[in-house]
Amino acid sequence: MSTTTARAIVCSEPGADHIPGTNWKLQDISVPTELKDGELLVEMVASGICHTDLITGSLPSGMPGVQYPRIVGHEGSGYVKAVGPNVTKDVKAGDPVLLSFDYCGQCESCQRGHPAYCAAFFPMNLFGVADVFKSKDGSQGIAGKHFGHSSFASLSVVNQTTVLPAKDLVRSREELQLFAPLGCGLQTGAGAILNMAKPDKKDRVMVLGLGGVGLAAVMAAKICECEQIIAVDRVKSRIDMSKELGATHGFDTTGVEDLTAAFKEVTGGLGPTVVLDTTGFLPIVQASYDSLGSRGCFVWIGANMDPAYTLNISIGTFMTNGTRMLGCMEGDSVPHEFIPQLINYYREGKFPIEKIAKYYKAEEFKTALHESHTGESIKPIITW
Repeated sequence: MSTTTARAIVCSEPGADHIPGTNWKLQDISVPTELKDGELLVEMVASGICHTDLITGSLPSGMPGVQYPRIVGHEGSGYVKAVGPNVTKDVKAGDPVLLSFDYCGQCESCQRGHPAYCAAFFPMNLFGVADVFKSKDGSQGIAGKHFGHSSFASLSVVNQTTVLPAKDLVRSREELQLFAPLGCGLQTGAGAILNMAKPDKKDRVMVLGLGGVGLAAVMAAKICECEQIIAVDRVKSRIDMSKELGATHGFDTTGVEDLTAAFKEVTGGLGPTVVLDTTGFLPIVQASYDSLGSRGCFVWIGANMDPAYTLNISIGTFMTNGTRMLGCMEGDSVPHEFIPQLINYYREGKFPIEKIAKYYKAEEFKTALHESHTGESIKPIITW
């Protein structure tokens, strides 16, 4: 098989006391140039770094389908280098593309227009495919196709289902870099509001956690002209940014003993009508749920998959309050429809994602991880 050399951030097998991200290393790899059915070869220009990458780059090697070494990254953008057999997407070599999540297209959820809830979502996206790449000397297989495209490789083999043709959407290489995170984090936050909660002008929206996902939700709530947009975090710079993006209230949870009472107070005693959680931090989740107003909607994004992670719900209050609870995957988005919509909002000045983006060269990925952890960087984007 013919191959070519590329650079990639490769995850080695994590140890027992693993700290996410410490097993990442930038190195040369071997990439196949003979493509299979439905595959494209894409030269990446950028990839957003998402918290999910830290999780999937640390999965135990004993899990079915998990191979190390592996390449993650799932908010990619780039240019098509080659098109494999039986590709039906309208792309050719040289075309710009944006990349999103993978899905089977055949299950009930996919057939009904909800690919983010694909029956095969976890194996197709979180686990990837074994031996897509090889080490530079060819002696070791490296797993790829994380979310169908493994954007932490400068040149990657990509499933066509993840591809959004972008020749009519982007105007420059710089825009292609900026739009990379639309493939996951930004469409998740915005979609949680625009596709799922669907608030109107009278709603009081509370967003918990002001990373890229949370701030995308703030911008989306601003698009909906909601009466109150309450942005909750512990990092002052992120709260300040939320106000610049449309939040009417910033809320610092530091030192607040009764969060439920405080959340109700900031809404005039009524409670928020929409709560969107990106934190997964149970005390704040419980407090915000308990503060929900009449017919309130709670949208889960940051849920912990641990079976011990539970929420206390009074069924009687749940019924009489008319509460809705929604589990959010990718903002329930259809990427080829929703991402162009978000780009239109960007062009209208309603979705100013450039204010939260910070760029790093691929070799600076450790700095990107550190600054994301400290709150200095809201949406880190590595560039190739």
